[in-house]
Amino acid sequence: MRYPLATLFAALISASLAHAATPGQTACSQIQGSLGQGKVANPNLLNFQYQQSKNGYWNTRLNANNPACAVYPSSASDVSTSLKAIKAAGSRFAIKAGGHNPNANFSSTNNGVLLDMSKMTDKSYDPAKGTCTYQPGNKFGDLYEFYEQFGVTITGARLSGVGSGLGLGGGLSYLSGEYGLSVDGFQSLEVVLPSGEIVTASKTSYPDLFFAMRGGGGNAYGVVTSYTVTARKVGKFHSGLLVYALNETNRVLEAVHDFTRYNTNPKANLIATWEKIPLPDLNINLDEIFILFAVYDGEDPGNSYKNFTDIPHILDTRQVRSYVSTTRDLATPFATDISKGSNTFRVSVHAIDDDTYKQAYDQWRAWAQRPEIKSKYMLTSLDFQPVLRSLTDASKSQGGNAMDMPDGPWFWLNYLLTTPPTLSASDYNEIQESFKEMVNVVPAAKNLPLFINDAAYDQNPLPTFSTYQRLKSIKAKYDPDGFFSSKTGGWAFP
Repeated sequence: MRYPLATLFAALISASLAHAATPGQTACSQIQGSLGQGKVANPNLLNFQYQQSKNGYWNTRLNANNPACAVYPSSASDVSTSLKAIKAAGSRFAIKAGGHNPNANFSSTNNGVLLDMSKMTDKSYDPAKGTCTYQPGNKFGDLYEFYEQFGVTITGARLSGVGSGLGLGGGLSYLSGEYGLSVDGFQSLEVVLPSGEIVTASKTSYPDLFFAMRGGGGNAYGVVTSYTVTARKVGKFHSGLLVYALNETNRVLEAVHDFTRYNTNPKANLIATWEKIPLPDLNINLDEIFILFAVYDGEDPGNSYKNFTDIPHILDTRQVRSYVSTTRDLATPFATDISKGSNTFRVSVHAIDDDTYKQAYDQWRAWAQRPEIKSKYMLTSLDFQPVLRSLTDASKSQGGNAMDMPDGPWFWLNYLLTTPPTLSASDYNEIQESFKEMVNVVPAAKNLPLFINDAAYDQNPLPTFSTYQRLKSIKAKYDPDGFFSSKTGGWAFP
């Protein structure tokens, strides 16, 4: 049989392209064949859906990655099908929920398959069981608004624009003093294992997996496709910001320390953040401010914040608000979308009974004042995040989590660095190395766990957990051939 020349030429091109396909392209083609074209977006400048997935990161440097395709699963079955195709092709991949993690390859990928969970937004409330169930495509603000109609909420992010994946790393909430971390409220998780098997993990079903996923490294063990968590009764809050000038540094630091050490009211919570921008040094103290996020679960905080209100301040926005308003309004102008930029985190942890927390502040401020550093950043901040005794007690009363948190009180410190998008690669690498060295000058407490949600990619908090060896064995059990370890980013078990 004779074939037209054009037919033969087309067949040769097709064979050549198939031979040259990357593992990511091969996986994408297989997934599209299984799930249908509507659930896969291929690279194209005119494809809005693909561009939105590729570029929707809080750390905008991650937008430079070019996934082989973006996949939009709508069920655990879709995720399973996708993982099997990815594994068969030997492709890299990433799981993206809200895109808030600033670490490269944790929720982003270059030339691999990006599983964008944004279409999985189902949510429900079961009043008989007192539980809330939701899929990973929801942002916490969406969840707070939905559950408010039932008079309940969940322990989740303090910023409404953060994605639900934050909970897998622990998850600090304005309700943590009462209820512990986000992971402490987990009742069950629908998980797609690296093998593609779909299981439900709880205290009675796959209990080892459930333990590991309560703060032990998130998608190191599988992909969560549904969360069922404890519903928390919610009413009105007294919440707002107290803003201080630079000359009140020592008094504010002492007040934060004393609140962390002595506060016994679990309804009173706070974050203290020192924000610095690189203005010229004119000795007029306009380049740095202290902002206290004061959130009280109830309409009357009494004297819970008296140590702070006694200090002269330049602004006090505290008033009675809903929880939805608290997580939305207090974030402005620090809201997730507004604050997108070249953002990176580092984390440290400090005991309450020494002055290392003061040393950490002094080191950070001195570093941020250096002329060669000021020329390379747009914003840097230092957040004091109290871990109250009531928080650790609440965690233990619900079975604890993968961190096996020592009794409070102590501090988690979160360092933020935002650099200009025009910064050269050499300058960027230089300031990042300097940033790392500055944080390490004051060593973290050896007997306290680092906080996964705020950790840089090279800090790997897992070895600071007393449960590390147990987590390592669970990881080996559910990912025996190292599929997730080698083909997606996240916390490692060397």
